[in-house]
Amino acid sequence: MMPTRFIEDAVILAITYGLIALRGIGRINVQPWAAMLLGAALTVVLGILTPTQALSSINLNVILFLISLFTISSALEVSGFFSYLAYRLLIGSRNIGKLILRIFGLSALLSLALSNDGIAGAFTPVIVSMRKQARINIKPLLYALAFGVTIGSVALPVGNPQNLLIALESGMPKPFIIFTVYLLPPTAINALIMYPLLLLLFRDDNDEVVIEETRRPEELLVNRRLAYIAITILLILIPLYFITDIFNISPYLTPVTLTFTGAAIIYLLSGNDRRNVAHNVDWTTILFFIGLFIVSEGALESGVLNALAHYLPQPTTLLGVFISGLLLSQVISNVPMVALYIPLMRELGVTSSNSIIWIGLAASSTIAGNLTLIGAASNVIISEASEKRGGEGFGFFEFMKYGIPITIVNTIIYYIWLSYIHVPL
Repeated sequence: MMPTRFIEDAVILAITYGLIALRGIGRINVQPWAAMLLGAALTVVLGILTPTQALSSINLNVILFLISLFTISSALEVSGFFSYLAYRLLIGSRNIGKLILRIFGLSALLSLALSNDGIAGAFTPVIVSMRKQARINIKPLLYALAFGVTIGSVALPVGNPQNLLIALESGMPKPFIIFTVYLLPPTAINALIMYPLLLLLFRDDNDEVVIEETRRPEELLVNRRLAYIAITILLILIPLYFITDIFNISPYLTPVTLTFTGAAIIYLLSGNDRRNVAHNVDWTTILFFIGLFIVSEGALESGVLNALAHYLPQPTTLLGVFISGLLLSQVISNVPMVALYIPLMRELGVTSSNSIIWIGLAASSTIAGNLTLIGAASNVIISEASEKRGGEGFGFFEFMKYGIPITIVNTIIYYIWLSYIHVPL
């Protein structure tokens, strides 16, 4: 007979993810962050976790990292930099196909060294503002952004929160170097293949770009000083990530603390726009993550996660970790999936020297975000940020229509590359 706690948590998971999956069907219109907070509250109220366990399950490294990145993104938005960038992209594009290329390429490139969640939150306002500046359908552009930040973020530890967790907690030596050597080449291959695939998927949406009002792009930079400060901090942070990884200067200098310092400097120097920057941070996504960690810990504590893992291949081989990462990320999203699998893999004998297995976990859990809306938080961020500004969000089944073929291509490329390419370090 199943324990009561197991059944209760299974019901909680069904309600939480059911609300997310069924959003937009009939009268169901609960935002993912609200559904996740409901699941977190039920997890505590029904005794799956104690309040202390719930609080300790929240990974503060991830939360602080996201708040810091969102602060930098918010400063760029408040300064008008993203509106400026949107207009520059528009006036240089004749049709949606050219815009898809530019948004996909730029978001993938930026996500190499900055969190995909941060780029997702920062670029969505850029795309939504395009709808105000020209008569275009922005939905293909939102998908180009979603797939761009996911694919681009695979290659480095700071590309997304799950990669950061693996780099910090797996114990692998010099994670920045290992990630770059094993994941940057297949990421470049995937990026090159994705553009023609996106054009094929959105072949009915290649409309001409008609700009409503011609203006000087510089007029959109309402606070140049703030934009320069935020951009300068980004340009300083990117090389610092590699320097601290290679030279191990101090245990207190990590991507989290460095990015937090950058955010603090922005608040210090942003003057009259300080409150606007803080207000514009995507706090609903932070709430989504908080709820996600609690719900996921409840799934582990109740035994539901172990029951699910029992039907998946053991994550001690490259194939096993790929299947687990791809499938389980669709149930609990990729960040908590990795957070829960790291101790499980250690128990099963995966050591810090098994770099390919850890790299396989990073690749599979990240590209899992291309499969469904809830496979990655960046998808939720884009959908929420678009709706917040009057645009359209993603539908659950609509996302799968485009995500399935893209995920298949991504998986084949990364799996073949990691199976046959071994570089001595």
